[in-house]
Amino acid sequence: MPNSSVQVLGKRLFSAGDQDLFARLAGDFNPIHMDPLAARRSLAGGVVVHGVHVLLWSLDTFARAVTCVAVVNSLNVIFPEPLFLGEEIELLLQRSNADEFELMAVTGKRKVAIIRLGLRSDSATTLRPSEPLCDSAPLLPVGEPALQSFEDLAGMTGTVGFVAHAAEFVAAFPSAAKLIGAERLRETAACSRLVGMVCPGLQSVFAELSLEWSTWDASSHLRYVVEETDPRFSLVRMRVESEATSGNITAFCPPAPPRQPAIAELAELVRNDEFKHQTALVIGGSRGLGELTAKAIAAGGGRLLITYVVGKDEAAAVAEEIRGFGGYAQIFPYDVTQSAPRQFAWLAENTPSHVYYFATFRISQARSAAFSPSLLERFLMFYVNGFYDLCRGLRESGVNRAVLFWPSSVFVTDRPKELTEYAMAKAAGEILCANIPNIFRGFRVHQSRLPRLLTDQTNMVGPQNLPRAVDVMLPIIRAMK
Repeated sequence: MPNSSVQVLGKRLFSAGDQDLFARLAGDFNPIHMDPLAARRSLAGGVVVHGVHVLLWSLDTFARAVTCVAVVNSLNVIFPEPLFLGEEIELLLQRSNADEFELMAVTGKRKVAIIRLGLRSDSATTLRPSEPLCDSAPLLPVGEPALQSFEDLAGMTGTVGFVAHAAEFVAAFPSAAKLIGAERLRETAACSRLVGMVCPGLQSVFAELSLEWSTWDASSHLRYVVEETDPRFSLVRMRVESEATSGNITAFCPPAPPRQPAIAELAELVRNDEFKHQTALVIGGSRGLGELTAKAIAAGGGRLLITYVVGKDEAAAVAEEIRGFGGYAQIFPYDVTQSAPRQFAWLAENTPSHVYYFATFRISQARSAAFSPSLLERFLMFYVNGFYDLCRGLRESGVNRAVLFWPSSVFVTDRPKELTEYAMAKAAGEILCANIPNIFRGFRVHQSRLPRLLTDQTNMVGPQNLPRAVDVMLPIIRAMK
């Protein structure tokens, strides 16, 4: 029966345990879903819920809430944006008619899945899904996600097997199993393994999946072939099929997360004694601009005090590289959302002359309205409150003179869509920086509106023409006298 009203069918907050369960069912252990440290360096910038998990949960929720008298014999799902772990989603029934149901999974104003289910009314000629068929296909072990170069993907072919029994999908998604059959659920989950572990593999973004079912027979594996690659957009299109299923997958294979130059490369750009008078405290020096700044100063003879929040191993690797070059580097935990004086016991033996502030968190955030006071508060915590508390902690720890760098952004005046709160916090930070010398005598702040640079957070699918971070940061470090 036609229905034009939007219905809320259910809500869900995925947990780390949910991630583990689906990874074991599908065999998709891509680190973007499982490893917070690896995920923060990815295109998304945080741990992402499996898109196919969102799809199967949506099917299960739909099947519990809506009576479907016709056979569902096809589906199409588009994943416009990622769903991050810890974000709640709603499943909406957008539209239904004799031929199709349209569902949408949203978090705030962001669409994370648009699902269309094709219907077939001649159910008398089609085996209706019920209990899982006899499952004799051998289960496969799960390995590591493949690291493919984009050039090698063209024409790639192969098979993807299953890592869990069909009955396990009945237990996880009982209503969806009754709707389309457990074997179809397992094949759909295998598409997640194909994209996340095989092709494209490690550097992958699942964009779209279309499947059609001709029978409800069991299959032993999925076959796939890459039919199109487009290097302009890092795009990959594949055909998948089994004894009962045929379909298409669109995925992206974006560039690997950007890596900062090695200290030996930076040494060719600076004099070996250029920064010898700097004992530099780099807040957030385990990656990105903080890592680059730390290694550049060390290449010029400076001493480094590097802080981290969760990336201890990454910070240790940066320090080890500096020491291997003959420099001095120590690492310390520091969280800008906590009281600075309580974290600065180690400053008694390590007084900085310069401070570089690179504390940040994921810039792109889910929102439920055009303006989010809570999101603004979070940005202010990092870029304003955290910086002020850092200065307070330095002074209370006996640092009387220091030159500090605080990075602003061109987004203060050139605001991209949906970055209002970020731009407001940066503008407020500029005002604070102008007043720091009046609040803390002996402190001088150098703040600069940085252009968009290639970092973990700005890495993207498609062509880019961004300035090199080293070309922007070196003049700033040289100005910090």
